[in-house]
Amino acid sequence: MTEPYSAYISESYGPVHSGDGHQLNISLALASDRLRHEAGPSLRSITDRDGDWLDQRFVAPGGMQRARTLLRTNSVVLLSARPGSGRRAAALMLLHELADGSGGLYELPDTEDDSGSVLDASEVSEGDRLMLDLSAIDEARYLSLQRRLPDFRARLVERQALLAVVLPHHHSYLQRAELKAHTAELTRPSSRDVLSRYLQLDNIRPTAAELGVQSLGSHLAKVPMREVAELADRIRDLRDSGIPGGFPSWRDGAIKRVADRSAEVAADLATHDSGRRRALLLALAMFHESPPATVLRTASALLATLSHPPDERPRLEQTDLNRELTELGAETGSDGLVRFRTHNYDRGVRDHFWTYFPDLAEQLRRWFHDCLARPGIGEDEHGPAIARFTEQCLRAGRPDDLRWLAETWTGRHGQVRLIPDAAQALNRGLADEQYGQRFRQQIYDWSTTRNLPQNLKQVLVLVCSETMRRSHPHQALVRLHHLDRRADGRVADTARSALLDLALGNSRMYRLLLQRVRRSLEESDWARDLGLFLELTRCVRLIASQEVLAGLTAGWATVFRKLPREEWHPYAVRWFTAVVDGSGPERLLDVLVDGCRNEAALLGGLYQLARDWERAGPPGPGIAGLLIQKINFAQGLGFLVPVV
Repeated sequence: MTEPYSAYISESYGPVHSGDGHQLNISLALASDRLRHEAGPSLRSITDRDGDWLDQRFVAPGGMQRARTLLRTNSVVLLSARPGSGRRAAALMLLHELADGSGGLYELPDTEDDSGSVLDASEVSEGDRLMLDLSAIDEARYLSLQRRLPDFRARLVERQALLAVVLPHHHSYLQRAELKAHTAELTRPSSRDVLSRYLQLDNIRPTAAELGVQSLGSHLAKVPMREVAELADRIRDLRDSGIPGGFPSWRDGAIKRVADRSAEVAADLATHDSGRRRALLLALAMFHESPPATVLRTASALLATLSHPPDERPRLEQTDLNRELTELGAETGSDGLVRFRTHNYDRGVRDHFWTYFPDLAEQLRRWFHDCLARPGIGEDEHGPAIARFTEQCLRAGRPDDLRWLAETWTGRHGQVRLIPDAAQALNRGLADEQYGQRFRQQIYDWSTTRNLPQNLKQVLVLVCSETMRRSHPHQALVRLHHLDRRADGRVADTARSALLDLALGNSRMYRLLLQRVRRSLEESDWARDLGLFLELTRCVRLIASQEVLAGLTAGWATVFRKLPREEWHPYAVRWFTAVVDGSGPERLLDVLVDGCRNEAALLGGLYQLARDWERAGPPGPGIAGLLIQKINFAQGLGFLVPVV
């Protein structure tokens, strides 16, 4: 691919109105807003923009210099480090540091789908910087990928491309001996230095003594690097809220807010031995900072789910809710919302129930589903509750609970208003370091399933277009393509819009989708791919690439053969216009002529179309004469003089 690139763009894409229906439109908007709010700058994203964000905050771990040397000299570096030590951030930083502007920054797919091998040498372009995160891979795939890595490395060297691989620490004993020479062992960077770097970016500059207190050191020593960043955010929030006392006060307040309350919760639960009290405790922990009515409603629902015998006494003879909440260590604030008086106590309660009542996990899942599915809980309470529930499912090793929730909320009898909830639950799974790969695979399996409920399809379009495209655009495109093929109605519009937005905004994604559509038109019978191909002709990238030219030619050949003229007419005319006004290269006409496959009727129809269009337009450079020259040349009649 040494030829210069050229591009022709006739129009851009934006949000598409997907039809009438206020409830659906509002629900989709709420879901998009919720996913965007959760996104922010993230180490799950892999773009140069996110690399700049990381560059400002990065503190090099031990072993980073060896990793740099290996990557520069061998084109590949394998990073071995413990979970929570910032290994993914190190991989991204290595690739960001070595950017030379000649290639893109991409993450290779880590799931099994129909897009080919993970280590596909044909997909490597000049100067590419690639990352492969194998931290959650299984044994069989890890062994298989290691066998293919040497051949892939040869392609990297040829293309002056780079690859950083995050190794699975739990499978370190399976690493092949010949790959150890390419491996850099990373050790955790100083948590205090990382915290200091984040604080400085927020214009908070504590002294060494203020950072050296034992309480802070003890906390930093036992949390993963991502929680160090979260602590910095809490310190900044306390500063911004006007808490007096300077950094020592903000520091101590932030530590209190994230302190481990497990021992305290365990002791308190020993005294709260009635089912109702424990139900109130968990309901408040899950719907923390909600109105008292929400706490009572969800606690009653939990008792019903667990078939707990009701209190037969008249209600006025029972203890009132305020006293019960007070005895549980909670209070109702001036804003009318109930919260525990002790910071982070709510998380301690949740941790305790999911750790020490594992036999209730399925009932808790059902309870949580019912709480949100039934009316009575405010929409603004859903998001925080889902964040808390998903945190516990993932911490307890129950990712399938999130899959079950998404399927149940969006099933045949699911409610449109629960689309944002299902999208958020899947989004949380996708963002998880341990289970993200599992959710990407699940979304692929769903996207290839026929007769999937419409609401679930809509959720999948949302998480692919709003979340997965930032961290794994290749996989997002594959899944959106499958959804586009199988969708109808409103979902078809949103899936097509999201797919084109992703493909037309990036040369690599455009080439990938064009390859997929070409294979589909040649090997299968997906009628929607004919329309998709025509949409792709609105913007032609990499027109100098022989691979792209072949894909466009094959696509036009199928369109000419299978679609009536009135359907492809506007798209061919758009190419005529681009050639005439200079926004597109003359090679666009070659593609159209080659697509006719020397069929006289098609060539004649194409020429007639050019004549009709030319006559109907304003005077200007002729397209019909140029086109007939190309037709004559294609038929071996280049000696003929065109008659226009």
